Amino acid sequence: MVTQPLRKRRGRKKWVVPTGLAIVLVAVLGVVIGRSGPDWSTDCTQFTPAAGAVPALEKARQELLGVGHDPVLSMEVVDLDTCATALSWKGDLAQPTASVVKLLIALDLLQRTSSNSGSVENDVTAMLARSDDGVASRLWQSGGGPAIVTRQVKALGLRNTRPPAAAGQWGSTAMSAADVSAVYRHIAGVLGAEDRELLTSAMAEAPRAAADGFDQHFGIPSGMPDATWAVKQGWGSSDGRRVLNSTGLVELGDTYVVTLLSSWSQDVDWAAASASLTKAAHALLDAMH
Repeated sequence: MVTQPLRKRRGRKKWVVPTGLAIVLVAVLGVVIGRSGPDWSTDCTQFTPAAGAVPALEKARQELLGVGHDPVLSMEVVDLDTCATALSWKGDLAQPTASVVKLLIALDLLQRTSSNSGSVENDVTAMLARSDDGVASRLWQSGGGPAIVTRQVKALGLRNTRPPAAAGQWGSTAMSAADVSAVYRHIAGVLGAEDRELLTSAMAEAPRAAADGFDQHFGIPSGMPDATWAVKQGWGSSDGRRVLNSTGLVELGDTYVVTLLSSWSQDVDWAAASASLTKAAHALLDAMH
């Protein structure tokens, strides 16, 4: 994975707090910090490939294939603690990303700005947590549209990622499961701590109802109920097919990157496809320690 140095960011503003209030804040923050989730960081720089067939992968595939409607699938699970690819299926197959491309938009925005201003933080949070398409479209346009993808391909060393054929259709950006994994590996292993916290906190706060009302807790959130997660989901249409993707960081003993990419014929029912991704995500638990 090729990386480029990021600009140093200014720290957050410091506030002077009266002594009495400080005591209360320390007590409250102590409780909050005690419940804080993982920092999603890794020291891994290289990953060993998946070692042969994995029963969990076949079970996940069957959950997706069983729905019918001409599914095209790719999956990958990477262990960020053991530095190994736990499983991979058609990991180099480029598929439409839908809103998963918002990860590239966010990374590009952070690389083009000198500090995490309030507006930058608000835009990133809205785009990643609630999957706000309006924010994504504005940032896509201001960043040069397809040039965002081209820059991130170079910066992250992505191998199977290409911009959309129609410049304004950011959701038709194509990525492989291996490239999506590389993006999360970059966030966990290369990105500065402040930027990593901004992105992963937004993804960890993804509500069930997205900005457009879609239930975005399919796949990882519902299929791995005992895990701590930070996800970026994707749904929509591209090239006459319906797209449904579930991707993210998952903490379950070890810390993993989980990627499920799928597209279907337009006559597939959204609820049925969503349920199948949830079952597939649950099946992958057998390959995660």
